Amino acid sequence: MNYLFHYYAVRWLAREAGVPEPEAETIARSSQFVDEAVRPLRVETGGVPYDLRVTQDYLFWDESILSEVYLPFHFLPGDPEEAGRKRRDGARNPGAVTPNGGVARELLVEALKTGDPYRIGIALHSFADGWAHQNFTARWEDFNALDGSGALPPVGHLQALTNPDNPSRLWADPRLLPELYRIDNAARFLEAARKIFRYLRTWLRKPFGDEDLLLPKLEGLLRSPGDREGVEAAFIVDGDLPKYEKGAWAREAGVLDGWDRGEGSRGYDKLLWLKSQAERRLGSGVRTVRAGPGFFESDLYRWHEAAGEHRRAAKAALANF
Repeated sequence: MNYLFHYYAVRWLAREAGVPEPEAETIARSSQFVDEAVRPLRVETGGVPYDLRVTQDYLFWDESILSEVYLPFHFLPGDPEEAGRKRRDGARNPGAVTPNGGVARELLVEALKTGDPYRIGIALHSFADGWAHQNFTARWEDFNALDGSGALPPVGHLQALTNPDNPSRLWADPRLLPELYRIDNAARFLEAARKIFRYLRTWLRKPFGDEDLLLPKLEGLLRSPGDREGVEAAFIVDGDLPKYEKGAWAREAGVLDGWDRGEGSRGYDKLLWLKSQAERRLGSGVRTVRAGPGFFESDLYRWHEAAGEHRRAAKAALANF
């Protein structure tokens, strides 16, 4: 999924569920920020340096990225039997992502119990990706192959590029059974939204019987014409939501240099993958940047602390994977 769901739809759902506005904003920003923390940085605060670790990366050949980024934040394994039943070849893979997977549910429930809006937003990102990334795995393997040309490696949904992430996209997955291979992302994302709404209402100790009145409104927003720009405009105008300001947390924390390369909301872009590979091979890895005096009270710091907690919980849940 991209920012249209991870920020706008989550923001809308949180508000409609009854989450107070400031908290709803933090949850939604935390959800989207998982895709924006793409640059490893060491923050110089005038005291002990603080490392900003990535939660999205393009180094698919790096085993540490698999275990530290792809698995815990984007491709939580689900039910291999469910995934196998949808495929033409019937292949079972223990790493296959499925909607509403057990580990994703576990992490979301754990986050909700903490009451930490940063942690909740991060868990909602991983949970929602179960619908967008279903039938893919985090690894480089033939299970993910859609294109036999070999132009891009079969890792995650790279061969599908941004098709699985855009809420208004219609596309085809040739690995699936004939009755399933035509994909309507909006329909998939609405099911994710239904589950998210139920979890938020349960967390708030409120009933969710009104979901059938709310979800058609969300469907109208997700299916707005004009691809990304049209959907975003609909959420802002018709959904009465604030425009998402990318990089706001970094600016507020005084962390500017080297922060934004522009890829945070674009997803699996071929040129960005190639650029990332080239940069790392040339040795341009972790950079040291300065932060403002209030860094340790900033949203950016609190979000990174929550991301560390999510990573530890996910790795514990996946210890036998």
